[in-house]
Amino acid sequence: MHSSTMVTMFGIAAVVAAIGVLFLSGPNESEEPKTPADFGRRLFRVQGCSSCHAIGGGISRGPDLAAVIPRLRARLADSEYRKHLSILKKSREDIYALFTTEYDNVLKAQGDARIRVWFAQHLNNPRFDHYLGQMPSFAHLTPQQVGYLTAFIFTLQ
Repeated sequence: MHSSTMVTMFGIAAVVAAIGVLFLSGPNESEEPKTPADFGRRLFRVQGCSSCHAIGGGISRGPDLAAVIPRLRARLADSEYRKHLSILKKSREDIYALFTTEYDNVLKAQGDARIRVWFAQHLNNPRFDHYLGQMPSFAHLTPQQVGYLTAFIFTLQ
């Protein structure tokens, strides 16, 4: 195959991919985001979160994020989370020792603030509370971007 043919094929593939993104992104994705949740929705797509996480069905490598906030409320409830950390401390002292500060920060927060703190820690280093998980770190995100993603996640009640 000639190099010009290869370049043409790659060009066509890029155009087809761009058209696919436009169709898959929906009608409102071309609009400028207006709210923190809108910015978060866009970040969710741009950062590749949607390549692993479905929202309300479909196949995904990571957990489906539909109704994730009620699940996190239950998981991070004071007694449940302290029980989880107690088990972790006994079974994996090495992991617990690595993230003691992060666990303390989560425990200091109450209510939905605890979810926000946990989510920020989780984006920075998902291993802090899922040491066998496969999610990559998003430590490159700014605090503002983490806030936007958090606002979006809170729409998934």
